[in-house]
Amino acid sequence: MNKKASMELGINAIVILIIALALLGLAMAFITNLFKGGQSKLGSLIDRTDLPVHADATNSLVFDNSDVTVKAGKNTKVVISVYNSDFGANDVLVELMGCVDSTNTEVEAGFITLAAPVQQIPLGTDGGYKAIITVSGDANPDNYICTVRASGGDGIVSNQLFVNVVR
Repeated sequence: MNKKASMELGINAIVILIIALALLGLAMAFITNLFKGGQSKLGSLIDRTDLPVHADATNSLVFDNSDVTVKAGKNTKVVISVYNSDFGANDVLVELMGCVDSTNTEVEAGFITLAAPVQQIPLGTDGGYKAIITVSGDANPDNYICTVRASGGDGIVSNQLFVNVVR
């Protein structure tokens, strides 16, 4: 029995496999570098177009959904867009100013909170915030109307957000 042919076939297969993997690695490196170059050129454009809503001069503060449902003791995300018409080059802060329940009674501070980062928005453009709304664990199921305010420099804009608290 001569087993020399089967041994050569195995070595040839291993060499071809190594060459194929090397070419695959080179192709992946090329494609990765190609996308990195495009990302640096289009980064700001992609960031703005990711926003599901856009604020403008007539609606300076808008939400992706102005009616939010939150379980008591939990939190949910909301996207906010703010248009900079008069904030200047200052940091723009988005905050929750207060809420009232269905009986028009003002709820205590900290009962419903909104957390959003401070950022600078160029004059004449809008910027997006990914904010978190948190409701206290001892909240009663009810509908709340909350005032959200964006402020920076001399500019202030506000809008209302409806928060439906469920158990």
